[in-house]
Amino acid sequence: MSRPLSFGIWMLALMLGTNVCQAASKVKIHGYVTAHPDPDTLLIMDDVIHVSSSTHFDLQNSAAEGAKSISLSELSAGVLIEAEGKWSDRHQFSAEKITCDAEQFDRVIHGNAYLQTEPDQADAISSNQPARLKADGELLLIGTKTARNWKLEDGPHVQEVSATETTAPRFVGEEVRYSGVRGEDGNISVEHIELGPRPPKNAYRISGDRKILRAQDPQTKIDVLEIRKGDKVEGRLKLFDVKEVQEYVRELGMKLLPPAADVTARALEFRFYVIEDPSINAAALPDGTVLVNTGLLGAVDNESELAFVLSHEIAHVLQAHQWREAKDTRPARVALILGGLAGGFFVGNLSDFLAMLGVEAIVNGYSRRVENQADRLGLQNVIDLGYDPRSAVGFFHTMVERYGRSSSAIWSDHDSNLMRGSFLTVQLARQYPKGQFDHATVTTGRFTSMKEAMGPVKIM
Repeated sequence: MSRPLSFGIWMLALMLGTNVCQAASKVKIHGYVTAHPDPDTLLIMDDVIHVSSSTHFDLQNSAAEGAKSISLSELSAGVLIEAEGKWSDRHQFSAEKITCDAEQFDRVIHGNAYLQTEPDQADAISSNQPARLKADGELLLIGTKTARNWKLEDGPHVQEVSATETTAPRFVGEEVRYSGVRGEDGNISVEHIELGPRPPKNAYRISGDRKILRAQDPQTKIDVLEIRKGDKVEGRLKLFDVKEVQEYVRELGMKLLPPAADVTARALEFRFYVIEDPSINAAALPDGTVLVNTGLLGAVDNESELAFVLSHEIAHVLQAHQWREAKDTRPARVALILGGLAGGFFVGNLSDFLAMLGVEAIVNGYSRRVENQADRLGLQNVIDLGYDPRSAVGFFHTMVERYGRSSSAIWSDHDSNLMRGSFLTVQLARQYPKGQFDHATVTTGRFTSMKEAMGPVKIM
């Protein structure tokens, strides 16, 4: 990927300045432990966290009386920590304090997700037989002792084939709620599983019944996306004007969709657009509109990296994350952004465009629980389609090196680079400890052709 010389000089200055600041001041880093190689160190991706006899360990939100601390030996791979201390060298961190939440040490895992594909062994689950179920980006092992409530709450979903026969009930799109214990192989042995209802139809609508439509700016005649509420145009966003790039992203996005047509309570019309915006970002709206910035396309190195990004955004839609997060009480900055925008004008970037739509959870950032779910499902999707999932982890290694551990340069409304990369590292190691990806697809000729057609793009 070619970049102007000025960009390289700027990045070098930034990195040097960052190292000086890191060496001089106390900082905090957040991430999932990816390895515990020896008694005195932890790894969070490439960062080595050194502990000593003076390191203080703090266990928060503990329900047990007097259980206010934790030992280093308990910080195994997958534990989320906050380390406070100083950088002694590149990727070398001396921890003065390590804090983690007690709730994550509960051996019983509780989860819920909407089924994105029809279960292969739904009949076995319903009839109390042992079965395996892919759901929530996990492999759930259901045994004869698993407590089950595997019935559709609103009656069987049957499709009429003729006057005399019907197909079996379909479970795709229904919510699965489960609890169980993760085994050494990474799979979850389920203690309880049940079906819940689908989201309501309005979960897949943009607030205020707004619509995103492709159009042409009446003055400049350039192709744009418009925010419309009824007949009123509230804002426009410039589309990238290279046809080959738009077609490639659209076709790749459609390839990544689940095969079932009725995943949600209504038929979703997924649409994929490339936006002229230098920030490394992508976003999915509740109605299935997926927006990909030119800055992100410039940053990815292969098709499997891009496939993961798009699969992550698709999961946000299929899991109705915007609707689920809308009930959260996290502070919203949407109103502040809206106050500085005038309807009917070009919107400067994707973040402002999303703010105009009033999609608070997308603008402010989803909760970590929701981001982790989208990452799990995105990872599972690329694996199922034959892509090398190690590229997703590699992407965040690159982002940490280029933009820093907690930089907002990548997915500014998502968790930090270090948080995302360490979570994916752990998830991949749990589910596939033996690898098995040597023959998986990393990139394609079409991706290379797309990059050539796109040419140099600004990245920031």
